[in-house]
Amino acid sequence: MTMIKNAIVLKALLPDVALLRQQLEAAENSEIAETEFRRDAFVEAAAGEMVAEFPSGFALCLRRQEKIVPSGTISEAVFNRATEIEEERGEPLTPEEHDALYADVAVEIYKKAFVKTRYVQAFYHVESEFLFINTTSTGDVDRFMGTLVKVAGKVQTVTIHISGVKNGVTSRLQRLIAAGSASEDLPFGRLEADDMARLRRKLAPGEPVEVVTYKGTWLASNDELLHQLSDGFEVEEIGLTFPPAAMSFRLTHQFRFKGICFAGVELEDYDGDDGAHDWRMNAMREVEGMVAVVQELCELMDYEQPVLEAVDDDEQEPSA
Repeated sequence: MTMIKNAIVLKALLPDVALLRQQLEAAENSEIAETEFRRDAFVEAAAGEMVAEFPSGFALCLRRQEKIVPSGTISEAVFNRATEIEEERGEPLTPEEHDALYADVAVEIYKKAFVKTRYVQAFYHVESEFLFINTTSTGDVDRFMGTLVKVAGKVQTVTIHISGVKNGVTSRLQRLIAAGSASEDLPFGRLEADDMARLRRKLAPGEPVEVVTYKGTWLASNDELLHQLSDGFEVEEIGLTFPPAAMSFRLTHQFRFKGICFAGVELEDYDGDDGAHDWRMNAMREVEGMVAVVQELCELMDYEQPVLEAVDDDEQEPSA
């Protein structure tokens, strides 16, 4: 079963495994308290390890816990309580009293609220310095990196974002369809378009956005799709396969990976029932497959990857 199902890709310089493991094991990672609204903490990533190693990198796992409190619940409760108090004593609350009341009411509601727990995994490839965060949400990325910085100190990161990916994919898809299946032209390099594409067009400011989705029809021979692209539509999301890694995925115009799927394989040179070994081998296969895909896309789109340098403690904290 595929482990990396979605991915936002960052270029990152992380501490070495021994130091990072020491930092994470020393950090507070207890469950959310009854009076808290949210708490993030790193927990065991795999095989009982906070920093789970595989041959070409390691994995981390952030536990996100948050109380389920409907919007406006606290404000409504504070308003009702403040109204009662003000009617009893015949004068309004001071700003300081109102703030104290808000804090008290919030704690009461947090104690009764249900807890929503989510886990955000990330896989780091040491040689390429790519960090694959298993999510499509920038909020997850912000919470993951924010917690990591608190635990490990300064961490230099840059989100891999190819600004011209929409135009690049659109023009390559046009080339692919126009050339026909017999052509030796390879607009997507070692990648291949599959049977899914979502197009978007906005003719003028203030006008509604037009969206057209193709699914279940082979893109490389779709003349109707070619007409849409020639008529001002751009590719917002496209399904691609990468045969060298036996994987498929959907690439968005924001350079995010969705619906990643690796074909199942039999692990070689191993005759046993060791779940930890299987996890390490699969993690290595998927991460190295993702590295190859990102490098292929960067080359196709003429994207020059940033070079990161270690920062000293007294230097400015880098932006994520």
